[in-house]
Amino acid sequence: MARNLSVPSPALLYECARHEAAALQAHLAAAEEGQSVHGARRRIKQLRSLLRLLHAELGEQTYGEANAALRNAADALAGHRRAEALVAAAARLEGGAAGAGLWCGLAQAHRAAHAAQDDRVALDIARQAITDVLAVLTSTSPGCVQADGPALVFLADYRKARRLLRKGFVTGDTETLHAARKFVIHHLHHLKIMRPQAKRRLAELEALREVLGDLNDLDELEQLAADGTIHGNDARRMRKARRHLLRKAEDAAEKLFRWRSAKWRKRMSHAVAAHSPERLVALQAEQ
Repeated sequence: MARNLSVPSPALLYECARHEAAALQAHLAAAEEGQSVHGARRRIKQLRSLLRLLHAELGEQTYGEANAALRNAADALAGHRRAEALVAAAARLEGGAAGAGLWCGLAQAHRAAHAAQDDRVALDIARQAITDVLAVLTSTSPGCVQADGPALVFLADYRKARRLLRKGFVTGDTETLHAARKFVIHHLHHLKIMRPQAKRRLAELEALREVLGDLNDLDELEQLAADGTIHGNDARRMRKARRHLLRKAEDAAEKLFRWRSAKWRKRMSHAVAAHSPERLVALQAEQ
């Protein structure tokens, strides 16, 4: 049971979700072609995490529609950002060499292929998706209010992150670690709402998120080498970088997710800040 864990009420979380959707709509309306959309993508992910806490209250259909629209918005804005991230990952992999190696060449070719994509189309897709989300949230209200619903989701996502991280480190499976990163991000966002004073843990979760993202970048770089003929120094660099990131991620995860969910609930129930609409809205605005 999650009854000992203090969390914002579903009604309060719902109010916050509507506020954030409206803020995202305004943010994207003001965005121009060629501008960085990384901040918008992060806010979209945060709103998806917030809606997860309201899954039971929104109902399957409403939650599914809103979540799908947010996923479409994030996907529309992902292309250029991912291309730039792979160029940066390749440069780190090759020690900052001036684009002479295999990995930099693959990443730069990938970025060039995405350069022709129409930013306006991507922004229009994202704007429409956020408008759809806001319409869903404005036209509905939480149905069957389950008082401990958000707490149960919070604990379930912590448990999923812990399980997937452990499985991924044992197997080395890239898909498992990628899935684990998604739940680490949900846990990070949930914690920002429920315990914003836990600055150290939040910073450590953010660092783990980045390391897992760097691992995913390496996996995507390998996928660009479609023929699989990676030899010599290129293969050694990749193996060394991957081992380093795996060790770093595993050390961080062992500390952050060492408790089973029941024990984690007890720890959380002792120090959760008081909740108010103003505080939650301020937390959303900080991101």
